[in-house]
Amino acid sequence: MSKGIAGARGFIGSYLARYIIARKPEGLRLLVRNTADYESPEGAEVFCGDLLSRKDCEWFAAGLKLIYYLAHVNTPVDSDFDLPNDALVNLVPLLNLLDAIQHLGTRPHIVYFSSGGAVYSPSRNRLPYRETDPCSPLSSYGIQKLAAEEYLRLAASKGYLTATVMRVGNAYGTLLSQHRRQGLIGVAVSRMLRGQPVRIFGNPDNVRDYVHLEDVCSMAERAAIPRREFTIVNVGSGQGHSVTDVLRLIEECHGRPLAIQHDESCGNRLAGWVVLDNTKAMQEFGWFPAIDLRSGIEKILAGWHTPSAAATTA
Repeated sequence: MSKGIAGARGFIGSYLARYIIARKPEGLRLLVRNTADYESPEGAEVFCGDLLSRKDCEWFAAGLKLIYYLAHVNTPVDSDFDLPNDALVNLVPLLNLLDAIQHLGTRPHIVYFSSGGAVYSPSRNRLPYRETDPCSPLSSYGIQKLAAEEYLRLAASKGYLTATVMRVGNAYGTLLSQHRRQGLIGVAVSRMLRGQPVRIFGNPDNVRDYVHLEDVCSMAERAAIPRREFTIVNVGSGQGHSVTDVLRLIEECHGRPLAIQHDESCGNRLAGWVVLDNTKAMQEFGWFPAIDLRSGIEKILAGWHTPSAAATTA
C-alpha cells in the first residue's frame, strides 16, 4: 500500500479517489468514518475508522508513503456556531494523525487541502492573492485551516514528514446535496433541477475563484511529488466571478430562470473578494486550469441524469 486518502467520502475526496483509481487502481487506501450506503470504488482498500482515535490513525497511516488529507467538516458560513467543537472535529484529528506518523517513523508526504478563500486577509486592492500574502481568517473554518498548515510546517521542520499545502479555490464539478451550505455551483444546480429555490448566503456580489474538480485532482497528482520539505501553493483559475455572475451563467447554460432565496441567517462576514494568483502552480508544478467556468457548468448539466450524479444529491 503506497497512498491513502483521509476524508474519502467527502465532496473532493470521493472525486479524487475515482480520479486516482482510473489511472492506477492498485495501492490506494481510503479512510471513511462510516461505510453505511458507501459504494467502495473498485480496486481500493477501504478502512473504516475515526481520526479521533490514535489507534485508527496508526492503522490507516501504516505503510503509506503519500497521504491526501481532506478530513474536514463545517463550512465558513457555519463554523463559528460552536468554536470548541470546530477545533475538536477539524484540528484534533490531524494532530492525532501527525502524532501517529511520528510514532510510526514512516516519513510520508502529506498533501493537505487547505482553503484559498478563507485564510487570506481581506483585500482592498483586488489583486489576486499570492501564497506570500498575509493571512487573517474571518471564520473559525479559516482559522482551523491555517492552524493545520502551521502544524504541518512544524512537523516538516522536525523531519518526520514532508508536506504540500494546496490552497484550493471554490471547487466545483459535481451535483451536491441540496441541503449543503458550501459548494455554490453544485448545490445551486441540484436545487434548480429539483425545482427548488437557490439559497444565497451573504452578499450576492461576493467574488470567488471557481476551479473544476478535474483541475484540482490534476494539481493533487503533481503535488504528490515532494519538491521541498514544506510548500504552499494556490490552486485556482485566477479568474473571479460573483455569485450573481455564477447564477446567471447557470441560467444561460440550462435555458431556464432560477428562483433565488436569500438566507441572512449566516454568511454576513464572508470575504467580499477572493481570487488566487496561480503563477506558482504553473511555474513550479507545470499545472494550469484546463476547464473554464461555462464548460464546467455545462459538464455538470450534461451528466446530471446519470446514476453517479443522482447519488451525490441524495
